[in-house]
Amino acid sequence: MAASLTHLVAGFLVVAPVFWVLERRWPSIRTQRIFRDGFSTDLGYWVFTPLITRAISRFGVVAAVVVVGAAHGVPAERTALLQYVTTPRGWVGTLPRWGQVIALLAAGDFIAYWVHRAFHRGRLWRFHAVHHSSRELDWLSSVRLHPVNDVTARMIQVAFLMTLGFPAGLLAAYVPFLTFYAVLLHANVSWNFGPFRYVLASPTFHRWHHTSELEGLDRNYAGMFPIFDLAFGTF
Repeated sequence: MAASLTHLVAGFLVVAPVFWVLERRWPSIRTQRIFRDGFSTDLGYWVFTPLITRAISRFGVVAAVVVVGAAHGVPAERTALLQYVTTPRGWVGTLPRWGQVIALLAAGDFIAYWVHRAFHRGRLWRFHAVHHSSRELDWLSSVRLHPVNDVTARMIQVAFLMTLGFPAGLLAAYVPFLTFYAVLLHANVSWNFGPFRYVLASPTFHRWHHTSELEGLDRNYAGMFPIFDLAFGTF
């Protein structure tokens, strides 16, 4: 844990100055301070989410792998499971590597879109509301996640992607990419990606998701591809 904490501190010292410069150069909210209200809370989540929540997530992901493997007749034995999770299967296995990457990004975001919508409904909202409790949004707000929200979303996503046949190595590379992209989406910058705003989710696109204004509520759920919001009436 000491080494992990060291990595988190080092990561913060590298990432924070970059986003602080970007947020000063292209601010969405010009009056927002670096050490804004809620900064200390989110700084605590910067440590808590990777050390505690993600540790729980790893157990959940392993459980999901065992369940999915068992559904496909794979014995709950280390060698068999490793063989199962590291080999592209089904239609995924027929694609070239670049095709697997594109398919993973699309399928992963489709699943994440519906999981995200589910967490805005009923009893699940109480967990996702933690993420929406930041009164001032910036890059650090992205880490404010309730453990139930984070663990459940990851388990569902991994289970579906494994069922579709995506190999573990590709999923392992997908997770840090998603983490970085989530940080970017929450940054206090005015970027909307211009003509690509309907292709890729931008910080401006996601800022609407966090608004308290009525016209933005329950909108813009996609974490990467706005086409899902366009297709399902939530853009």
